[in-house]
Amino acid sequence: MGLSASQARLLSITQRINNNELESEMLSHAKIQLSSRNTLASEKYINALDGTKLQYISYDDTGTQEKVDLTFNSINQYTPLKNQYALFNNENQIYVSATDAANFEKVYYDDDGNPRQSTLYDFLDCYGLFDRGREEYADKKKEYDEQMAEYRVQRDEYDLALAEYETKMTDYQTKLDEYNKKLQEYQKEYQDYLDSLSEPSLYDKFSNIVGTKDTAVGSGSSYCYYYALNGSSGCYLHLLNHLLDFDGSSYGSGTYITTNGKNVIPSGGFGGMGTVPELKEVSDAMNETNADGEYTKICDGDDDLNTADQQNILKAARDAGRAPTEVEILMSDYIENGDGTYSLKSLKQKAIDMYYLIESGLISDQPTMYNMLVNFTDGDMKNLATPPDPPDPFTEVAPTMDIAAPQEPEMPVYTDKIYDKPLAQWYTNLWYIMNGSTTSDELYSVYDEQAEFDYFTVPDAPKTSTTENNNYVIMPDEQAGDADWLQFAINNGLVNISQATLKNDTNSSNIRWEGIEYSSTSDIYETQDETKIAKAEAEYQKTLTEIQAEDKQLDLEMKKLDTEHSALEKELESIKGVMQKNTERSFSAFS
Repeated sequence: MGLSASQARLLSITQRINNNELESEMLSHAKIQLSSRNTLASEKYINALDGTKLQYISYDDTGTQEKVDLTFNSINQYTPLKNQYALFNNENQIYVSATDAANFEKVYYDDDGNPRQSTLYDFLDCYGLFDRGREEYADKKKEYDEQMAEYRVQRDEYDLALAEYETKMTDYQTKLDEYNKKLQEYQKEYQDYLDSLSEPSLYDKFSNIVGTKDTAVGSGSSYCYYYALNGSSGCYLHLLNHLLDFDGSSYGSGTYITTNGKNVIPSGGFGGMGTVPELKEVSDAMNETNADGEYTKICDGDDDLNTADQQNILKAARDAGRAPTEVEILMSDYIENGDGTYSLKSLKQKAIDMYYLIESGLISDQPTMYNMLVNFTDGDMKNLATPPDPPDPFTEVAPTMDIAAPQEPEMPVYTDKIYDKPLAQWYTNLWYIMNGSTTSDELYSVYDEQAEFDYFTVPDAPKTSTTENNNYVIMPDEQAGDADWLQFAINNGLVNISQATLKNDTNSSNIRWEGIEYSSTSDIYETQDETKIAKAEAEYQKTLTEIQAEDKQLDLEMKKLDTEHSALEKELESIKGVMQKNTERSFSAFS
């Protein structure tokens, strides 16, 4: 029993020693964690020592300079001595307050209750900039209102007169266009008439090459016309062949159709007059057609050159109660239409018919061939040389406008007086940049003799920005006073800064918005963030105190474990000694 009790005690002590060693290791690990916390706290504190913030030099109502954190609110709040800055996003839209946006978009109504676009004056009026002037100049404002009422009446009358004038102007313009069109047509006709007088006739071109029935020109082969008149049918055919389709070097080819439907195929192969390429001009003229494809050179309508009056041998045959012969059909200047009417042949068609008459042998006697050829040249051709009659004179009178354009009434001018120039300039600059212009007018002073003091004014201007295309965006309330957000946005290029700067030109001056880096300004600067440093130091000291207290407690617990561990080891050695002696006694009893 003694041995068993000792063994049980030994196991219990051994287990307690193991537990003791495990707790000791856990305490050692906790001390390591305290060391890590201490390192992190130190790094956080050191980082806070490097922290900076953007500050802005502003002025209070008394003009005293004060340093404030750079926020949208601190920049946007007006005081007389401040430089004016604007914040822009990456879409080049200016950040504005909800109040400024509402004033810019405020809707106004005219005397008739119709909505109208707001103006610069309307925007400035939202900030009470005209109140003093309106009170002191009530009589002038009343006079202006009366003039404005009269102007509106005059404007209505002008609009009616303008509408009437524009209607009449439209009618006048229509008549003028018609007149000009007729005049241009007459001028073209008259020019065509003048051109016809100066252009050589078809007969002149022909006779200058081959001569006339009375006079032969040229030599050798150029006597073809003379030979044709004197009995040479070959020369006769040769000459007609040139009048059909002569390109200057070769004769007409292919099949031609006579008036009575017979085919004609020129034989060609003639020499002589092929050396006279000028005949191409005559052939080309006979082939000219109008827009409808009709030949423009037609016969003169006289089938007998020796008669004084026109003679239609086809009609004469019909009047005599007989049908025209084939020769009469081919020799005549006319074509029967089948309805009792007659049309004149073209010169080319008559040349085809004459060619067929000779080549087929329908005409072979010299007198008939002579008369037929002379009737064609000195009749049909020559009569085309008769100058055309000039067009009838253009007598139409140009239309006139019976009323003059109405005179637009002049709108009366009333200039609202401004006495707080810095405040008015501030909001004038803001209005222009919200309206999409980087340039604004500078307020100028006006001496008022009645009041014997100066006031300030600026020209009114219409709003061009629309709600669909705003040049501004409202700054959210949660960011308007957040210095950390603005510093982050500036440092990361999310927000850009512009400054309103007075620019003096040769003859004028104005305000211009120009982009600027905050480091280049005189009133925005970077400084250590003392608040963050103090906060970080306090947090570090608090964390350090907590670590030291926890470390002291761990030391006490470790010391307690060490003491307990020593006692257990001593008791363990004692039990081992007792057990050794008991074992030795047991062996002695059985020996």
